[in-house]
Amino acid sequence: MLKDEMKLLAQLAAEYLLEMENGSGRSLEYENEQKARISTECFRIKKSWTDLLFSPVKDHVMRRYIGFQQQIILELADSLYQQIENSRKTSAQEIYPLLNVSAFMLECLLGLKDFQLQYFNNYIDDEGKLPDAAIPTERKRMTEAAEKVSATLQNVELDVKLRACICDYLGDIIMMEPDSRLRYRSVEYLISFTETIAVMANFSDNRDLTQIVTEALFYMNFNHHNFCQWYQETIEVIKSSLRPKDQLPMLMKQLLVLKSMPVMTSMSFDPKVQPINSQLESWLSEYIRHETVHLEMCEIEPPDKIELKLTVAQLALLVRLLYEEDVFAMKNIAALLRFFSNHFMSKKQEHISYGSMNKLYYSGDQFTGYAVRELLLKMVAKVNKMFFPT
Repeated sequence: MLKDEMKLLAQLAAEYLLEMENGSGRSLEYENEQKARISTECFRIKKSWTDLLFSPVKDHVMRRYIGFQQQIILELADSLYQQIENSRKTSAQEIYPLLNVSAFMLECLLGLKDFQLQYFNNYIDDEGKLPDAAIPTERKRMTEAAEKVSATLQNVELDVKLRACICDYLGDIIMMEPDSRLRYRSVEYLISFTETIAVMANFSDNRDLTQIVTEALFYMNFNHHNFCQWYQETIEVIKSSLRPKDQLPMLMKQLLVLKSMPVMTSMSFDPKVQPINSQLESWLSEYIRHETVHLEMCEIEPPDKIELKLTVAQLALLVRLLYEEDVFAMKNIAALLRFFSNHFMSKKQEHISYGSMNKLYYSGDQFTGYAVRELLLKMVAKVNKMFFPT
């Protein structure tokens, strides 16, 4: 069974808090003695925790244990920090030794927090809150990193909308409220994010960084709404620039690229949202399905005009023969000629004019008559073969 290594520090912190509330005075000798005691205890705690790294304790047990110790550090540090801040404003000089001891313990607690981050990072509760005493320092570090990267991005070759997307995220960090809480995950993600982007932005060959920055954002699982929207709009722009027959293959290829894109799912901008690759794969798969259905619908729609393997003269003569044999119930020959002109095209002409049809209807030549007769004879022969075999 794993021990609560923080038990003695918790007892000491409770004593200091009670004495500060009561305004108890302490000597310099007491201050030095307590500081030595706290230092010794913190050294022992670090050694005990380090021994766990080489023990057979299972990961899920270790994660629960480190999370428990992390919570104790948070509660003790926040209690001490609040009491120290209040006491510094109102307390008399005689409790300064006690105040110094409490401040020293707070510093040691933050040291234990940093020790956990350094050696037990995989077991830390990422959603845990940072101690209030650590927030000003971490916020300053985050703000400086965000400001530096934002300034650097203004001088690199990068898609304008992608740059705006990244700067929006960094701007939210810079404009963060002073009293807002910070969680381990958000601090670690921001620092990792800015370090990665900074490395790319410092390339000195003036290349366009859009592609490698995009790949890096995928790897860091930057599942920010603005980034998803930028990616979708980019696909739309590429699609609209292609010929219709090339659009669906491009979408299919992009889906394969998405599926092969490495993504570090253990980290994310927002853990409550699906990983960036899952979001965009779902969107693109649905988009492809919609485009496929649309193309299939277009294929079964009748064309505006039907192409015939006849010349205009041959079509006009054929219409005349059918008309004169009373095949058409309509007797308005002008309307019939307009219908054929509007709905058919010859093997040589995509657009058949009514005037041309009307002229050739009444003035066919012998060559045209021969071609139409051959067509009709073939049709008669086929009927004989089908229904009157000899």
